[in-house]
Amino acid sequence: MSGIIDPQQFYSASNLTGNPFRSNPTQESDPRMDVWVGYERQQNQLVKFITRSRADQVGNVNFIMLYGGYGTGKSHALLWAQHQILVTKAEEFNSVAYFVPSLRKDKGKLTFAGAFVEDLVAKSSLVADVQAYRTFLGMCIFRYRDQMKIPESVKAEEVIERILPSVELYNFAKDIYKAETEAEVRSLLVPKGFNDYQAVVTFTRLVNLFVFDVNLPEGGRRFKQAVYLLIDELDDLLRTPNVKEVREVNDALRHIYDSCPNSFCLVIALSAEAAELTAAFEKYILDRIQKQIVFELLDKDDAVRFVAEVLQANRVDPASSDKFFPFDEAAIEAIISQLVEITPRKVVNVMQQVIEEARLAGVDPQKERISIETLDDREIMDEVFGEGGLM
Repeated sequence: MSGIIDPQQFYSASNLTGNPFRSNPTQESDPRMDVWVGYERQQNQLVKFITRSRADQVGNVNFIMLYGGYGTGKSHALLWAQHQILVTKAEEFNSVAYFVPSLRKDKGKLTFAGAFVEDLVAKSSLVADVQAYRTFLGMCIFRYRDQMKIPESVKAEEVIERILPSVELYNFAKDIYKAETEAEVRSLLVPKGFNDYQAVVTFTRLVNLFVFDVNLPEGGRRFKQAVYLLIDELDDLLRTPNVKEVREVNDALRHIYDSCPNSFCLVIALSAEAAELTAAFEKYILDRIQKQIVFELLDKDDAVRFVAEVLQANRVDPASSDKFFPFDEAAIEAIISQLVEITPRKVVNVMQQVIEEARLAGVDPQKERISIETLDDREIMDEVFGEGGLM
């Protein structure tokens, strides 16, 4: 048996940037965010509804639920949708999308305010988006003044009232216009004593400002075509003993949906069976959901294709090797066949172990591909799956 190969040497010889089989991607630049696994019908349904929310399409409000067993790809689907909106088809969507990995914050409490602070304000593009909206608003004020011959003696706040006829919206727009620095924007978004009610009100006002068709003499102009809020792991509602928190989350979802009548899409995901949905959500939430998309187990062909797509997404040079390299297709099929229940998470975890065991066993991709014989001769399958041979 050859000695252990250095990781950089091994993955370079494999035409890979590194081990591509890792847990869910968290950065917008991660190439795996643009990989969809199986579930073609589910993908089409999700794309259909997120597209409808755009103002240049139907421009309506949509509420979508993704549910299914653990590891079936729901979290990845949310991140994939965000990646489509912000990166892959950013110019086409011209929208903003915010991802909340969990509402469990603040010492284990389920709270939208906590998610707003920790995930939207601290980690997402929300603050930058508000600053960009302020610039957009200034441009609208300038154009309105110029086209309507409004003298400089008329304050910007008065112009804002003319181009944003809603009292609630123009008052909040005035506050944004006054916030000249990032620190001032953050203070505006998260004032002292911030709670769930304020978080919902602030978020929905931002949504409505971002998609509002500003009234200019030349015609309507809007900052963004749509706003998307993607919330994961709402199966926490099934595990918490605090009935009050469950009700508060349901109320927050209802108020967000009801307060954003145009160009808004709320997508939630949870690991649950159909029979458990009524335990997590009140009837008034289930009645508002336009589409429930179920994620089930993958079949073998979809899983093999998924492995190939992940490999291709992490190539140094995609054109210089076939889609299964450094594996033989038969080897990947053999690995997938060892899984009793095939889910994307299981596939990723197993492939991560297999490719690392191949490296540790001294396999040199420049001299040999990882074949069924390689897996057997180097005892890689035994190392990964154990004596039982199934997972």
